[in-house]
Amino acid sequence: MRQLANLVILYISTCNIVFAQDKPYREPKGTNNWFIELGGSGLFYSFNYEKFLATNNHIGWIGRIGAAYNPVDYLLLNKVDLRGGTVLIPFTTSIIWGERKERLELGGGFTLAAQGILERETIYTAIIGFRIIEMNKVYFRVSYTPLIRNSEYIHWFGVSLGRNFSTK
Repeated sequence: MRQLANLVILYISTCNIVFAQDKPYREPKGTNNWFIELGGSGLFYSFNYEKFLATNNHIGWIGRIGAAYNPVDYLLLNKVDLRGGTVLIPFTTSIIWGERKERLELGGGFTLAAQGILERETIYTAIIGFRIIEMNKVYFRVSYTPLIRNSEYIHWFGVSLGRNFSTK
């Protein structure tokens, strides 16, 4: 019995109770995002720059431009096909809503697809998405980006990963 009491006292004296506190979220002050998007408005992939054009409390307006190059012929999911040598330039604008790091996004735009100077095509797109910008400025986004190409409606999705920064 004495050994059990000694073990209990030893256990209690060596155990530390640790209380952890979450750091309060501080929104990054950056007004720019650089990111890579797989799928989305760039069809297969794109490198993008995004700028916060206006912010007011929990609502913001952003503009985006991207670039991608398709070196070979692609047919993905029997829905989206591109010929090799196509340059893609997505232009979009969105409104974002939300407090703290999680935000909803609603927007639209178009993607220019060009093969040389004479062969061009405009692909219209919408954006319904969800984005997160962490305190360490990591940017993550998932979005539903339906495409309208040649009068055909195509369901499409995108995933983005990048970094938020400030030019100041």
